Amino acid sequence: MTDLLTFDCYGTLIDTSAFWKELEAIALEQGINKTLMFNTYGNFEERLMYGEGIFTVYSDLIYKTLQYCEMELGVEKLTDYYERLIKVHRDLSPFPEVIDTLKSLKSKGYQTALMSNSDWNIMRYNLESLEHDFDAVYLAEDLHAYKPQLSFFEQVQSKLSTNHHVHIAAGFWWDMVPAQRMNWRRIWVNRQSKKGLQNCMPYDEVKDLNEVLNYL
Repeated sequence: MTDLLTFDCYGTLIDTSAFWKELEAIALEQGINKTLMFNTYGNFEERLMYGEGIFTVYSDLIYKTLQYCEMELGVEKLTDYYERLIKVHRDLSPFPEVIDTLKSLKSKGYQTALMSNSDWNIMRYNLESLEHDFDAVYLAEDLHAYKPQLSFFEQVQSKLSTNHHVHIAAGFWWDMVPAQRMNWRRIWVNRQSKKGLQNCMPYDEVKDLNEVLNYL
């Protein structure tokens, strides 16, 4: 029997589209091509997460990413938008079905835990929006590792209170792949109807959180 459910946050429970819309608005204000802005921001965010060898908490990482975007795109004052982006991140909303589904899972007696690359500077606001009392919250800030680094998952595993565990996430590379390496049971929340790798890496697949209830 499954006693504990661990969840990814962004893209699984929380809709991040408002953050990217804000980044698009900033690109427009600065006369930068939207696609170029998205690609440059995303590339440097990942480099700072995984390529520096020095851990940086996510809020600071956003500022550093904007600095690198200034350099790469040859523009000034992108860092002036830092507080604006932090506010947007804090104000992100859950997907429509999430709050009711979490309440239903709680009423059925499941323990729930959150696993995220975020930090408390942002996450405490996102937790309020979820209206759910998680039994545990595991953040990159505390573990000094970012998903999909296996260290993140190994540290969580060492803290789990049960081996009867299912990991639920929308991120395939960030969550499904390392969770498979940990031999965790997995449910992929495939909101964008992407094609996965079920033939070589078995997992359950749902289109939104409502369907999770059918697989527990």
